[in-house]
Amino acid sequence: MMDSLFLKLDALSNFHFTPKPPVPEIKVVSNLPAITMEEVAPVSVSDAALLAPEEVKEKNKAGDIKTAAEKTATDRKRERRKKKQRKHMKIKEKEKRKKLLEQSNPDQAGKYSKAVAAEKLKQLTRAGRASLLKDEGKDKALKSSQAFFSQLQDQVKMQISDAKKTEKKKKKRQDISVHKLKL
Repeated sequence: MMDSLFLKLDALSNFHFTPKPPVPEIKVVSNLPAITMEEVAPVSVSDAALLAPEEVKEKNKAGDIKTAAEKTATDRKRERRKKKQRKHMKIKEKEKRKKLLEQSNPDQAGKYSKAVAAEKLKQLTRAGRASLLKDEGKDKALKSSQAFFSQLQDQVKMQISDAKKTEKKKKKRQDISVHKLKL
């Protein structure tokens, strides 16, 4: 009976029956990107060896490091600003440390303060152990070698004349003492 039924059904489909494809019981869904699925790297290689240089070390904010010839004016100005800022911060930090030292140890801070140093200099000049040089501001205006050497020559002449004056004073003191002895 089944054979006759199958024969009739085959006749209805002209003996070209195509059955429905089988429906899968479980559907596999992968949320991975296609590149990781198709990766051709060997399994024995570590992940660190597969990293690009940019992934290993971060780029700096300014981008690639440039030589002096490659830098633009803005790059040079940026570097100069950063350098000045670092120097300014160092100076501020040094001043803070000095103030803290002065507040904590006033006796030790005296070695480093300007007021104490100026007072010591005055005492030394009064005692004759040191001589104070006057700064007339000529050092800043020396732009040529001729000006430098002319100023140097003037300083030497002044030192020689000062030395002669001191010799004359010493000689006068000696002469006076000799006259006192004769009388």
